[in-house]
Amino acid sequence: MFHPQNRLAMLRSSACAAALLVSLLSFATPHQAPAQRTPTAAAPELAELIDVRLLTADFYDKQVFLLGEAHGVQKPQELDFALLKHLNQRLGLRYYLAEVDQPKAYYLNEYLRTGDEAQLKRVFRSWVQQHQQWGNRDFYQKVQRIRQLNQSLPRARRIRFVGIDGLQDFSLAGEFLALRARSQPLPVALQLRLDSVAHHLRLGRPEVAQAARALEHLGHTPSARLAPLYNELRHLLTNVAYAGRKPGGREDVLHANFLALYQQLNLANEKLYGMWGLAHVLQGPIQRAALPLAARLQQAPSPVKARVVSLLCTYSGCRMMYPSQGLPAAWRTPGQPFTSTDKFNHDGPLVRVVGIDSLKAASRPSAVTLFPTANFGRPLQVTYAPQMPPEQQMRLDDRLPAAAYVQYLLLVRDSDMTQPLLP
Repeated sequence: MFHPQNRLAMLRSSACAAALLVSLLSFATPHQAPAQRTPTAAAPELAELIDVRLLTADFYDKQVFLLGEAHGVQKPQELDFALLKHLNQRLGLRYYLAEVDQPKAYYLNEYLRTGDEAQLKRVFRSWVQQHQQWGNRDFYQKVQRIRQLNQSLPRARRIRFVGIDGLQDFSLAGEFLALRARSQPLPVALQLRLDSVAHHLRLGRPEVAQAARALEHLGHTPSARLAPLYNELRHLLTNVAYAGRKPGGREDVLHANFLALYQQLNLANEKLYGMWGLAHVLQGPIQRAALPLAARLQQAPSPVKARVVSLLCTYSGCRMMYPSQGLPAAWRTPGQPFTSTDKFNHDGPLVRVVGIDSLKAASRPSAVTLFPTANFGRPLQVTYAPQMPPEQQMRLDDRLPAAAYVQYLLLVRDSDMTQPLLP
């Protein structure tokens, strides 16, 4: 798994621009997020943001829709909700494939079901405590908008979250396990083992061997006796075991969790959509890096082979909400936990998408422009400033066309940063 201290060490030099292209979540500990008012202004429709006529019949025929972003920029939050709503209206899509873990997805769904803000605060508290980019007001209000949308929909068409990430917040995972393990009578020996796993998770110390023993004990219990709780417990315990893996295995975990939940939730006939850190939505290989999630889903023997479509946000003139402690001192806003920075745009000088000037010439300032990559006459390439260490550069295969990585580029121009949720 990816740990905060590794990210901070990587970013304390001018080489921090490479982190934009990975933008992975860190583990966190709980903190109370402040209450946020439910948004009242109408969110823009997708047709108000992009030219939806460029979304072809082949686009809508896909099963998995992935939007890639670098966290901390405001406009992709609008795009995310607008695209989700559009797909719900046009295709009946109701599953949000989320870059969160099982416990966070559970509490997100509880909020959607009940409107209880305490459930939503549980999700955000670790991000706020650890000054993560996901701990922002725009994301929080986006979830509120999803609940508002759900309230206008028939029950069978309402949206729910499916979390396929590895455990992000051990304490919350402990709360979740304790809650679910007490939701129905269990064999005493199994209950005791689950209580012990939950206790150590709450302390921030996942006991992998202990979880493995509980998982083995669960396997001796007839699944029909515990259904549907059986699958929830098995998934949680399996992910406690994943927490013992070395850094670099996150894509493995994402893929394994996708396959498990795809089967458990009977998603074969369902459309799935989600917004992810941009590296995860690439459908081709990255040099010296694990094969991205989207590439694994798109290839055999995946159950969604050739049924994945990726849209990738690129930035020009945008501001990003970034944890100040992760930036070089000269870039920080003194005394503030977050800094509004423009260092991470894709038109340089640190990171540059080849051909972005042509995209800018075909776009408008302060707008989002959609480009089908099938029309590109070049591969998707990223160049870096000379001071960027090779191990922190994301190199794509220039023998492959751009459409082998993503099917659409979105040029986001002049967006503000997301607004932080502060303790």
